Amino acid sequence: MSDFLPKELIFEILLKLPVKSLLCFTTVCKLWHSLITSSEFIFSHLSISASKEDNTLFLRRYTKNDRAEHYTLLKDGENQTFELQSSLELHFPLKSQFGYFRIVGCSNGLVCLSDDFFTNPSQPIILWNPCIRKHMVLPAPTVKPEKAHFFVLGCGATRHDFKVVRMVYSKTNDFTLNLPAIVEIYSLTSGTWRRVHFDDRYVIMEFMWSQAFIEGTVHWLAFYSLEYPTQNQLFCNLILTFHMEDEVFGEIMLPDELAREAVTYLSITVIGKSLGAIKYDKQMGSESCCVWVMKEYGVMKSWTKLYDIDLVGGMEKVIRFRNNGGVLLASQEHELVTYNPETRVNKAIGIHGSPRSFYIDNYMESLVLLVGQNVVADEQLLTASSHISQSSKVVQEPEHNLMRRLAL
Repeated sequence: MSDFLPKELIFEILLKLPVKSLLCFTTVCKLWHSLITSSEFIFSHLSISASKEDNTLFLRRYTKNDRAEHYTLLKDGENQTFELQSSLELHFPLKSQFGYFRIVGCSNGLVCLSDDFFTNPSQPIILWNPCIRKHMVLPAPTVKPEKAHFFVLGCGATRHDFKVVRMVYSKTNDFTLNLPAIVEIYSLTSGTWRRVHFDDRYVIMEFMWSQAFIEGTVHWLAFYSLEYPTQNQLFCNLILTFHMEDEVFGEIMLPDELAREAVTYLSITVIGKSLGAIKYDKQMGSESCCVWVMKEYGVMKSWTKLYDIDLVGGMEKVIRFRNNGGVLLASQEHELVTYNPETRVNKAIGIHGSPRSFYIDNYMESLVLLVGQNVVADEQLLTASSHISQSSKVVQEPEHNLMRRLAL
């Protein structure tokens, strides 16, 4: 191969290919295999994928009729119909002990899951790359309180790594919390857990927590006890942040209307490329929610109220904000519904599942987890290898000719 084209040029040509092709081409020759499976190539390819505008979404839902989780890729373009007929079903190799997994987040082609919804907090944490059909179970965390406790997870990608942060809140005998939480972080590059300093007395709601990942930072809704509480207010809400690259905690203040609300009525989200928050009003007969967006990241004064959504008629919660400005809602009829904020009209789209099982996030393909001692391989590479061996055009064609065709 090196007799025909420089290694550097082969590297650049291969970078232009989709993941499915790259999996096949790992079997062409030893050089191609070593290039494609190298960390430098994997993260260079990831950087190119991240720079492209894509409208692929990752969808998870749990249907009670077959008691199964369904994972799907969908397109959400301006002129595309948001429906399962145009989707790609994914095979997830693990099964939850009770229903469905908690999805912590989805970033750089990796999905982070934890089976802690209905079980004890010692369940393993899983990283899964659907595109290459590989997953790994993270090593057991190092923070393991003997007394009652709960944990909160966050995940996200950095330039050359993927990290999972774990905050552990232990409880006393009277079930009050020991503060601050103990924090540890797992790095995919190092393959180990290590402690991270945290001394703030912020609390993230047990069980109900979720994250929003934006600007390279994990965001959680949290609250703290007021130094001078009043009869009407004992706590104040804020957004706790953790920057994955720098591994530093921070906070973002909420507008008064959200800061003084019960944290159980709030949720955090991403709207387009901005941080968002939702306030729910559960008053019987007039259920609704109010959508807020932070128009300039990190600037408290840029919080803006966008609109209210009427949740009467069986609408339960917001699942996702679409690229076209619409909103995806979960209904009590176990169905996904699209909502137009301008016309205030709902439309069922034929996607069914338990309301609380719906999870939708942006998705892009990547090669992360392609190599490594802890990964659990699927049949993908075997299938790819079989495809290559049966294709005389690929195997018998001189390698320099193949590279020339790929470069066109």
